[in-house]
Amino acid sequence: MQPSERWSLRTDDAVVVVEFPHGTGLSPADGEALLDRWRSVTADRAVGAVVLVVRTSRPCSDAGRRALRESAQIAVARGVDRFAVVGERSKRRYLERTIDVEGVDTEAFNDDDAALRWAKCPSATAPSVETSS
Repeated sequence: MQPSERWSLRTDDAVVVVEFPHGTGLSPADGEALLDRWRSVTADRAVGAVVLVVRTSRPCSDAGRRALRESAQIAVARGVDRFAVVGERSKRRYLERTIDVEGVDTEAFNDDDAALRWAKCPSATAPSVETSS
């Protein structure tokens, strides 16, 4: 994570993991920076899934919603067919609705490890959804 960024983006095999720590907010400039990084990371590698970890309880800004929706559309165009969402129950539901893009299987999880296992191999792990916040 670069000092000017409030989020991190990394790859784990064919999975992109995007993490928003506590207190994260996205300004329009932050949203554009995230999209630029997203495009560069996914441009030259095969990506099958995305794990989105949202630890912040801050409401999502318009810039955040726009960046999230556009990143989901870019992902689908580049072959991504699975999104795992990790966060508090209300945040997971909100994010699932925001990234509701045709052709993407979206699952909600309580923990990062289960989400990453599902993203890597969706048939091997049952989703850990909606059982607690």
